[in-house]
Amino acid sequence: MGRARRFLSRLGERGNATIEFGLIGSAYLLMIVASFEVGYMLFLQTVLDNAARDAARLIRTGQAQSSANAQSTFQTLLCNEVGNLIPCGSIIYQAQAFSNWSSADSDFSASPTRNAQGNMVTSGFNAGSASEIVVLQVAYNYKFFTPWIGKLLGGSTDSAFLMSTVVFQNEPY
Repeated sequence: MGRARRFLSRLGERGNATIEFGLIGSAYLLMIVASFEVGYMLFLQTVLDNAARDAARLIRTGQAQSSANAQSTFQTLLCNEVGNLIPCGSIIYQAQAFSNWSSADSDFSASPTRNAQGNMVTSGFNAGSASEIVVLQVAYNYKFFTPWIGKLLGGSTDSAFLMSTVVFQNEPY
């Protein structure tokens, strides 16, 4: 019996770190994964914001409107700006033009929504004309690579809208 007691006492001393890591290690690893997930999502939001702002400049300066197809010109630059980070086919955008600021504030209600299949839907593209107010929205349906993070962040699905809104007045081109 003396040998068994000595063995168990040594095992207890050496096994403490293993047991403690088993209790705390899983929570630590979950925090690391969550940090990477949220960091990547914020990085993609920044990429989307910059792409929307740069592509909106084409509309603001009238370059998109003076081309053969304003929407195609806008979309080409938008897709080039996001590069390979966000698939171009997964981005939706919409633009609405208003004659003054108060109507842009009160009449803009066309935020992207989800259809029955969970895909984003949107309405129209109107780049406006000189001196008009334009509200531009660019959205991406970000799919979490760890779906439980989306649920922890308060979502009910395994994806989240990343949306960038740019509001500006066209130049008098």
